[in-house]
Amino acid sequence: MLAALAAASTVAAPKVEFLTASDGVPLCVAETGNPQGPPIVFVHGYSQTYAVFSRQFESGLAQTHRLLALDMRGHGCSGKPWSESAYAGSRPWADDIATLLKARQLNRPLLVGWSAGGYWITDYVREYGTGNIAGLVLAGSHGGLMPAEINPALPELGKAIRTALQAYPPDIAEALTRGEQFASRMSAHPLPDDIRRTMFAATLMLPAYAHRALATRTMDNSDLIARMDLPILIILGDQDAVATQAQMRALAARLPDARLSVYPDTGHSTFAEQPLRFNRELAGFAQQVRAGVSP
Repeated sequence: MLAALAAASTVAAPKVEFLTASDGVPLCVAETGNPQGPPIVFVHGYSQTYAVFSRQFESGLAQTHRLLALDMRGHGCSGKPWSESAYAGSRPWADDIATLLKARQLNRPLLVGWSAGGYWITDYVREYGTGNIAGLVLAGSHGGLMPAEINPALPELGKAIRTALQAYPPDIAEALTRGEQFASRMSAHPLPDDIRRTMFAATLMLPAYAHRALATRTMDNSDLIARMDLPILIILGDQDAVATQAQMRALAARLPDARLSVYPDTGHSTFAEQPLRFNRELAGFAQQVRAGVSP
């Protein structure tokens, strides 16, 4: 299996289609890989797109697993509703993921959330529970599960993020500048050019009104710790500013069944900065959780 993961994949490019969310928003969904394999669902980060996971779609993972990813509402090629209520609270985000699982009849998928994707996966757990999920991978994310007693700076950080989102300017020149800066902040070293360009383009596809609407959501999901009763793999780059290694270890210790994997000399985008290790760990974890083995 390890040789397959390292080899170039011969699977076709992802097939991209639209699904309709429960409130009518069109959701862009990409799928590739082995249709008979165990499903893995990838959820991108804030202002991003399914296409950032190209190093997973094009790897040996696609030979053994069914790989799916969606653009969350407002993001990428998915619909961009005008109403603030379409982004408010946990329900719309949970429903987007539930729409995919139901439409594709996914049985006990492994959910992989990068950055804000970890929050949206936690939204799904809040609204739908863990009964139909094999496990979770949180990459560069604590999903809001980290309590303030582990990181006392979180409440003020949440306020600062909400303030910045509320003031997001509807200005093309500003959007271009922020897009150009985005990828450089996502990694410890320059990302491959194709992924950098994808990230840049994706930042321009999230409209200013959606940025502002995202300010309404809570950043604290620590009340869900006891409900996260499934295997969780937390992946953290040692240069990722999202949290320290000590904080993530403390969170893993609080969760019912979690462990931390730290990537040296790596930033926020472990899946793109160290794809071989990421894919190898992902395949191994997927095999463990499907077999009912703790990580």
